[in-house]
Amino acid sequence: METPFNEELLEKRQALLDMGVTPYPYDFKTSHKLNEIREKQEELMEQNVSVAGRITALRRQGKKVFFIDLEDFDNRIQLYMKQKNLGDENWQALLQLNIGDWLGVTGKLFVTKMGELSVNGEEMSVLSKAVVPVPIAKSKGEESFYQLSDAEILYRQPYIRWITDKKARETMVTRSRIISAIRTFMEEREFLEVTTPTIETLYGGAAAKPFETNIHALSNQEAYLRISPELPLKKFIAGGFPKVFTICQNFRNEGIDRSHNPEFTMMEWYEALTDYNYQMDQFETLVSTVVQKVTGDMKITYQDTEIDFSPPWDRFTMIEAIKKFGDIDVENMSEDELRAKVKELDKDGKMKKEFSWGHGVNFLFEELCEEKLIQPTFIMDHPIEISPLTKVKRGNEKLVERFEPFVVGMEIGNAYSELTDPVEQYARFKEQRKFDELSMEQEGTVHHPIDMDFINAIAMGMPPTGGVGLGIDRLVILLTDQPSIRDVIAFPMMRRIVSEAEENENENKDEDKSEE
Repeated sequence: METPFNEELLEKRQALLDMGVTPYPYDFKTSHKLNEIREKQEELMEQNVSVAGRITALRRQGKKVFFIDLEDFDNRIQLYMKQKNLGDENWQALLQLNIGDWLGVTGKLFVTKMGELSVNGEEMSVLSKAVVPVPIAKSKGEESFYQLSDAEILYRQPYIRWITDKKARETMVTRSRIISAIRTFMEEREFLEVTTPTIETLYGGAAAKPFETNIHALSNQEAYLRISPELPLKKFIAGGFPKVFTICQNFRNEGIDRSHNPEFTMMEWYEALTDYNYQMDQFETLVSTVVQKVTGDMKITYQDTEIDFSPPWDRFTMIEAIKKFGDIDVENMSEDELRAKVKELDKDGKMKKEFSWGHGVNFLFEELCEEKLIQPTFIMDHPIEISPLTKVKRGNEKLVERFEPFVVGMEIGNAYSELTDPVEQYARFKEQRKFDELSMEQEGTVHHPIDMDFINAIAMGMPPTGGVGLGIDRLVILLTDQPSIRDVIAFPMMRRIVSEAEENENENKDEDKSEE
């Protein structure tokens, strides 16, 4: 297998080894992070400091002086490296270094005549010799030159993005702070964090296509990666736990776009003795609290648009939204009129040949309303056909007590007054199964199995419960002002690069098949 190693850099690595320099030591003790040095520079002036980081610029001045820019995770500093101060052995080692290498330096802190805070290097340690070129851009003031801009490479090799782009590193830090703030909020409200299975023998809790696998230790039994933690979490409630939540990866074998990745992070929580009205208030309180804690304000700017997360958020039923944003009064339409309107708007043939009233209403909402929901908005009271795990709307049996919050046209959550009647739940599952079978005939889609263990759990008595899901990745998109989910997931899903040898092998297989 061909390695990525660069011959010139390998030679420099070997030169260091020949000098007796270990280019990959075990540790290095720093006295301060670079942020600390800048914060305390007055009290540290003319004192010895030990710093470490990656070389981001090398400037030689004459034969016996180097100016080096060193960067750690948060900041940068200039090193003044003079042969007289370092000694011949360290100087010869310094000559083998390149941009991208890691270096540790000890020396006095001072300010140059140009006003640049610097370390006068007296001792140095090579901490890591890179043997592939590191594409760090050259910079002058606020401008950067020769910056790697190939998005394909940056997404496939995120470590390059983090090395070369401080903002990309900050996005990952903000992501962690968001999750931490969510956990703190839930724990302060006495929720218990629990885990649910990643591999399940039955999938459920969402209308999604699963990833399939087999468990060899169980006679090759079929299994699936979790599409949702919903049903296991409800078993906790049925088992007597009053408030539970989980933050986990879900896996759906479906499309990839600006807001979807096959592997994504969700938070779900369930709280006994509450309904969707209570959870609507709690949802906007949670999100606005997290926004305030992470950004310092409840107002943010996303892609040049100001978004105000301050409660209360706007609230519309799905039917009201279609009337307000789509100018269609579905409440007073006959089913034939609704079907005709859907077929008129369905330019891409998304809808099945046979679809229910509820699926038609949902289609109209998605086509006419979603992209117009810019400020945080709750859409409530969905059709019963698209919500098999939800209690019927009090006063209207065609709808259910469900809400979805939207921001900048993007759904960031989903919540129900959970269906707790086991007899009705079983009937709803069977009805959904019939619709799935019709869909499979028409489009080859998957069916949703009936989890009888879940039915058994709620049959033992499940109290009134409000259940909520929050899309972590989508919240991070908003709070880091990123255009795509790929920018907030450390390792987004990408098409595998096929080598030339593999391409030739595949072509030969295709030829063999055609001959057969």
